[in-house]
Amino acid sequence: MPRTSRMSPVELASQKINRALTDGVGGLQFTAQSPPGIGRLIRIPFYLANAVAGFDAEIGQLAAAIPALAGTASTVQPVVLMQPPVAPGVTPTAILRTPQISWAILRIVGFEASVKTEVLPAAPPMEVCFSDFQIGGGANLFVHEDFAPASIYLMGQLSFAGLRDYPLLRSPNVAEVQVQGMGLIASLAKAFSCNLVCEILQDDNYGAHIPGAYARPGAMVRQGGSFVTG
Repeated sequence: MPRTSRMSPVELASQKINRALTDGVGGLQFTAQSPPGIGRLIRIPFYLANAVAGFDAEIGQLAAAIPALAGTASTVQPVVLMQPPVAPGVTPTAILRTPQISWAILRIVGFEASVKTEVLPAAPPMEVCFSDFQIGGGANLFVHEDFAPASIYLMGQLSFAGLRDYPLLRSPNVAEVQVQGMGLIASLAKAFSCNLVCEILQDDNYGAHIPGAYARPGAMVRQGGSFVTG
């Protein structure tokens, strides 16, 4: 008969510890990222919706050089040039708006901005600030009620700044956000742009897509509030 060996108490304890660690027990934790559906995270530019003094969406126009003139709105040029205030403090408030997306149903993922910043500014820099981000005239999706600096939402960060909700975007609804500058009379003009970050859930031409884990109806169920699952 074959002889069987019996493990010592030390060997038995070591085996139990190794098995526990391998199975994820005993303090060892694993984290997995859940990105949106592959290749379907899109960015929709915001455009200057109305002509506001000191804001110019047509770089090179006369309004870009003379802040007292009414600015130039645009539905095709997303880069906006913001002039410094006529007195120390804040500029007028402008509204940026996305176009209607009639060909798809989208899930809002985040908001991001790009601000041109000089390495060695020749004058005190001006701050770009955003407020009241909303979809279809709904409640503010930013967690802050007043204006907050664009640095919170800058492109290139590891993650998007959190929002109060992540609603669906269906045509004819659009997204809009308020923007304002803060600086001195001597501050330099500031060029900036911002995007609405979305995931495509349903495309009229290419059909439905498998959403990321966070965007699936089962993961977005809320108790109370006005959220409607997709």
